[in-house]
Amino acid sequence: MIDLYYRIRASRAGVRCGSLLIVLCSGLAVFGISRATHAQITTKALIEDSVSPDSIAKYTEIDEAIKRFSNRDVLAARQFLDAAKKKDAKLPPVDLLLAKLYFLAGNAQAGRISLEKTALETPGDPEAYLILADQAMQQGRTIEADALYDKALSLVAKFTGNDKRKRNFEIRARSGRAGVAQRRKDWESAIADLKALLQTDPENAAAHYRLGQCLFMQQQFRPGLDEFTAAKKADKNLPDPFVASALMFDQLKKSSETQQAFERAYAANKTDPATLTAYSQWLIKTGAVDKAEGMLAQARKDNPGNLNLLILSGVAARMTKKMKPAEDYFIEALGIAPANGDVINQLALLLIEQNDPSKRERALQFASMSAQLNSQNADAQITLAWVLYQLGRQGEAEQALRNGLQLGNLSPDSSYLVAKILHEQNRPDTAKQILTSALDNDSPGIFIYRKDAQALLDSIK
Repeated sequence: MIDLYYRIRASRAGVRCGSLLIVLCSGLAVFGISRATHAQITTKALIEDSVSPDSIAKYTEIDEAIKRFSNRDVLAARQFLDAAKKKDAKLPPVDLLLAKLYFLAGNAQAGRISLEKTALETPGDPEAYLILADQAMQQGRTIEADALYDKALSLVAKFTGNDKRKRNFEIRARSGRAGVAQRRKDWESAIADLKALLQTDPENAAAHYRLGQCLFMQQQFRPGLDEFTAAKKADKNLPDPFVASALMFDQLKKSSETQQAFERAYAANKTDPATLTAYSQWLIKTGAVDKAEGMLAQARKDNPGNLNLLILSGVAARMTKKMKPAEDYFIEALGIAPANGDVINQLALLLIEQNDPSKRERALQFASMSAQLNSQNADAQITLAWVLYQLGRQGEAEQALRNGLQLGNLSPDSSYLVAKILHEQNRPDTAKQILTSALDNDSPGIFIYRKDAQALLDSIK
């Protein structure tokens, strides 16, 4: 169930690293801003892609527009935006700025209407198409995103209103279209767009990293390594180039090359937590849990309190049936990240496997907490279903199971738990389908129940 990964989110200036195994996202955010709240609506958020950073303070009309908008006086907000636009014609269209305000406030419908008006009244401005393309990409509407990025790119070529906006549009359109190509595994098209992007923005770490990935998928390993090296040079928070290479070799199912690349990264820096995390996870995933535990023991000494290393240590201990150490690692991790869904789920599943009634009661507490905190997460709901099922609370378990299945996108571990329940309910055919799919899954995460899933599938066959 644990799926540890680096979430590398690209932006115009570079990328930002997150947790464990590397899964590079396409780097798309709605006009460069995502999941903002009212408190985060600022003049900088609205116009930083249009003006120089040191001039933002002078746009007092934008400040006033935001205040009026926050007070639900949209008419007054528009008047101040109009005033700002009259003072500086290089600002984005008024309806586009208003659309951004709506999106930042969480009113997607009104934002969409303002974008439609922008496209109607200023048809040569590419940004409305880019915003819609980014949204379509985030929501899985790839065909729509592809057409919108193409449209935006055709407009960028003729756009003359603002050089800074034009440059940003070029980067966003190329990045988005490359993301479409990557999703479709059209590596040649993705490479072409990423190279064009780097012509415009040579220091874009995300583009270098993504280009490295695409080159690896084309079996161009040396150029791919060069791009990973360039990405690391542009952003020191990115993975070691040999770690990045190892992860790509693993994706290509080249076990020997994966091992060699990880060993080179490890030899170069035996205390780097990101390298140790990625290497240990790969070792656990491939069954070398004992070697991973030895590496993790030293890694914890070199990096005390590192959340990712603690989670992996707990997973490794759990897989080798070392219940007390596993619980200790997860409890320590929970102290660092009290709302971490992976940690809470792991604790619930660990505790429910034990005979102590107090631990099983705590398992239910953790599972219920996870399901509440992550109500749209399928794995959290399936964890709750499994715990309730183990406690004999069939009706509640069935409801949680339905909730999880409706959300979809189960991890292999959650799929196993579902199959286990179905098998015990005398539904072997459905259980068999779920197990087969889980065991064939190419997820980069660790499949803790892999051996159990295979044994159950064999027994059904």
